[in-house]
Amino acid sequence: MTAAMPTTTDYAWADSGALDDPYCLTLVRGLTPEEFMARVHAETRPRPMRLDADFHDVSYDLRSAGGALFIGAAAVPGENWTLAYESNGHLGVTAEAMIPVSLGTRVVSHYEGGNGRYRFFWAEDGDVRLDFDPLYAHDRCGSTPDALLDDMVEIGYDLRDDASLEDIDFTFPLIAASFALAERLTGIRVTPELLADRTFLCGQARVPFPQDR
Repeated sequence: MTAAMPTTTDYAWADSGALDDPYCLTLVRGLTPEEFMARVHAETRPRPMRLDADFHDVSYDLRSAGGALFIGAAAVPGENWTLAYESNGHLGVTAEAMIPVSLGTRVVSHYEGGNGRYRFFWAEDGDVRLDFDPLYAHDRCGSTPDALLDDMVEIGYDLRDDASLEDIDFTFPLIAASFALAERLTGIRVTPELLADRTFLCGQARVPFPQDR
C-alpha cells in the first residue's frame, strides 16, 4: 500500500506554538552535521546543545550583539539527512548561504519570522529551484517554480494570482503547510520528538549578504 502523502493535518503541532517565533528549519541530504556547518562557515562550539531555553537565549543574545546567527545541526536517525534549526535566524532560507551548501545535494528550508513573514526555499546542486512566500504562494521564483504545483494544490495553498488582500485566508496553517511540502521533497517526517530528542552541533555564522528577514 502506498503511504499517504503528508498534509497540514500531520503537522498541526507545528502551528500550535511548539516552535520558536521566529524559527528556520533546514534539511540537507548527504551531509553530516559537521560538513553542513563547514559549508555555512560556522564557528562551532565544543559542546552540543538541545533545542531548549539555552539555545533560544544564545540565539537572541548573539543576534542582538552583532548580527551573527546561531544554528544547530543534527543527523536524522536512520536517514542520510541532516536537520538544521535556527531560533531567530534565517540562514536556511538565504540563497547566498544555501547555494554553496546545496552543491552536489538537495537543501529544503522553511521559515516563519512573525508579523506575517514566511519563506520556503529549495535548492539543488547550486540551483535555486523554488523560492516563495507561502502567504503569497502564487508569486514563486526559481528555475522550476511550478515543479510542486500538484503538491501545493493538494496541501491547500492559495495559488490564485488575482486574489485581493481581503480574499486571503489568514487562518490557513502556513507553517504546517511548509512542513508538509518539505516532507514531500525530502521524505523526512519532522516530529516534536525528533526535535526534542536530538543534541545539535551548534555554532554561529554570518549571512554572506544580510537580508531583511
